[in-house]
Amino acid sequence: MSRKEIKRSPKAEAARKWREKVALTPQQLAEATGYSPEAIYQYERGYRADGAKLSEYAWQRYMMACAGVEAELKGRKFSW
Repeated sequence: MSRKEIKRSPKAEAARKWREKVALTPQQLAEATGYSPEAIYQYERGYRADGAKLSEYAWQRYMMACAGVEAELKGRKFSW
């Protein structure tokens, strides 16, 4: 059985490349953001498990969570 080639959206490809750049596995990123590993995979594919595209709002929330992780990796912890 052959696997169908996955066509990622530019945002999904950027999300995967960023995660690799900061040297985190999907599981580590899930733990750091509070998302599930499956959610990380969905963002890196660019669509949900049911095949629907991710909303702009979902992308904004995910990007903010990743920005927080990156800041923390650089030693800047968020505080109120």
